[in-house]
Amino acid sequence: MILQFAAALSSSLAQRLTDHLLRPDGQEDCCFVLWHPATGSRRTTAALVDIVLPLEGERIVHGTVDFTSAFFLRAAALAAERGCGVGLIHSHPEGNGWQSLNRVDYKAEAAFAAQALALTDQPLLGMTLAGGDGGHSARIWQKRDARHYRPLEAESVRVVGEQLTVTFNSTLVPAPVATSAQRRTVSAWGQLTQDTLARLHVGVVGTGSVGMLVVEALARTGIGRLTLFDFDTVETVNLDRLLHATARDARERRPKVDLAARAARSAATAFRFRVAALEASITEPGGFAAAADCDVLFSCVDRPWARHVLNLLAYAHFIPVVDGGVRVDARGGRLQGAEWRAHVAAPGRACLECIGQYDPADVPTERAGLLEDPSYISGLPTDHPLRRNENVFIFSAAAATAELAQFITMTAAPAGVSDTGAHLYHLATATLDRREEGCDPECPYETRLYGLGDAAPAFTGRHLAAERARASRNKLGPRLARLLRCW
Repeated sequence: MILQFAAALSSSLAQRLTDHLLRPDGQEDCCFVLWHPATGSRRTTAALVDIVLPLEGERIVHGTVDFTSAFFLRAAALAAERGCGVGLIHSHPEGNGWQSLNRVDYKAEAAFAAQALALTDQPLLGMTLAGGDGGHSARIWQKRDARHYRPLEAESVRVVGEQLTVTFNSTLVPAPVATSAQRRTVSAWGQLTQDTLARLHVGVVGTGSVGMLVVEALARTGIGRLTLFDFDTVETVNLDRLLHATARDARERRPKVDLAARAARSAATAFRFRVAALEASITEPGGFAAAADCDVLFSCVDRPWARHVLNLLAYAHFIPVVDGGVRVDARGGRLQGAEWRAHVAAPGRACLECIGQYDPADVPTERAGLLEDPSYISGLPTDHPLRRNENVFIFSAAAATAELAQFITMTAAPAGVSDTGAHLYHLATATLDRREEGCDPECPYETRLYGLGDAAPAFTGRHLAAERARASRNKLGPRLARLLRCW
């Protein structure tokens, strides 16, 4: 039984639906959609992958719209053939925002709920497109008893691609009360944008030097819900670049994610702010499931396996991933240059693999635990990306700023522009490179993995470094606490 529900689709699919459903004559129209379930720890998302348009005579437009059983059966058969669920979407040409079912719409969807489940093994998805503002609403029809089906309303529907737009069910996810602490923030982009930002569930993967700064900025901006992922421990070597970290945190071996959560609570301006701190890797099943509950993910990691998993979430689950990083050239013991980059991985944009952020050939190496083996690392060429870990706070701040700028551009679309491409900044020359094209033609993320949700291959597994980090803290924690009380 699904308890929390959402729907998601790409910008390109949303445009196809708009082109069909919003008629020049202003009448209602309908069609069917195909979707895959994308399951998180608490929420199930319907990821829409295709539409089924009516053939002649399969629907009748007369102000409102009716469709034939033959149209439904054809769509359901196609869904079953492709291993998908089937959904019915219709338009309310003059509607705005979230659309509740009226009596006629309720009866039309309820009549096919049992058949949809029988033919596809997935519940019937119902959706409505509001012609006034282009907002989407959704519900899933769940079986209550032998002959009784009831709709579960979605919390939100997100459209992901060049821009992130989210239609929220204000009954389930009401716009939060504005606070006086956000007055200057709201004046920058308006209350409607702030209402969207405040209701997003944002995940930050990695709370190191870049991630800690991202967490601080999101909390102060008024994001209402954060989930933080990191299994690492604060150490003395982190103190020159980890915001809020102190020598005491290093002595106590505090989890970085706990430090980030504490800082977020202190900085938050949102009404009833919520933050969850997970001492987990995104590559572990539990971490992956929690990430699948998010609306947006920030990637503040520097290892290939985590980026590999985040790439999957961006294209199979339609969760946009804001990624970036820093690379420093310190050959000869002197600063020769530095680069920081930021970009968004989402349908229609270049994925993390195509943009060169990680080499998939390194993923099995990390999964085998070799990247934690000093002898293996020392055997790599000195300029290998896996050996280079130079960084300072100033460069981390620049990378965090670049990622946050990508996030705001994607959600607020300043001057109507939501995608300015992937950015790579060169310190030595003060120049900025931009990549505006999408994935390579044969990229599996935009083709074979697109919208697969739970049907996508599992990239998760045991993460030995995460297990060791947690075990070390659990073993040493009580002893260190006793020593510090005596110190």
